[in-house]
Amino acid sequence: MERKDFYLKKAFVKAEMNGKKVFKKDLAAKLWPKGTPSSQQVNMTKLLSGRICYIAPEWVQIICKELECSADFLFGLSDE
Repeated sequence: MERKDFYLKKAFVKAEMNGKKVFKKDLAAKLWPKGTPSSQQVNMTKLLSGRICYIAPEWVQIICKELECSADFLFGLSDE
């Protein structure tokens, strides 16, 4: 079941539309720096598909910085 309250996919699209290309593997490396590349990939896939049930506050900061979006946008509270 996909989580409906976290818009990471939309944030990737919005960043690209604004001229910033962020690769999922690069973001995963920043979110899970101690993990292996394969575990980072698995975790990113789970995060994108909504199969991770929690979102760490530090992840939100990293994602917002890298994708140039607000936390409100990530959680569907704003379109900006």
